[in-house]
Amino acid sequence: MKKLGAFVFGTVVGAAAGLAAAAYLLPDETIEELKQKLDNNETLNDLKKKYDNSTEVVKNQLAAFPKNVEDDSELKDFDDIVIDSTKHNLGSNENDDNETLSDLENAEK
Repeated sequence: MKKLGAFVFGTVVGAAAGLAAAAYLLPDETIEELKQKLDNNETLNDLKKKYDNSTEVVKNQLAAFPKNVEDDSELKDFDDIVIDSTKHNLGSNENDDNETLSDLENAEK
């Protein structure tokens, strides 16, 4: 883990140092030219449109998921089944079993 941490730390520091050095080494005119080339790049603009459309599709798909169901009647039915099955299968210590059953019944309320 130490090697991975050192690698990640070195990568981040190296990238930051590289960006800082590039910002100071390049003249402002060159930076403006690069920005305009990026803004006028048809391939990049096409990729941006595809990305925006894809995110809209994902948002619509996520919105189509059903909301949380507030009706827990099926869960209560399942709890009743579990409690009913435990009433028929009491263990060696009947007092502990009855305490467990009462705890389960109180949990439903």
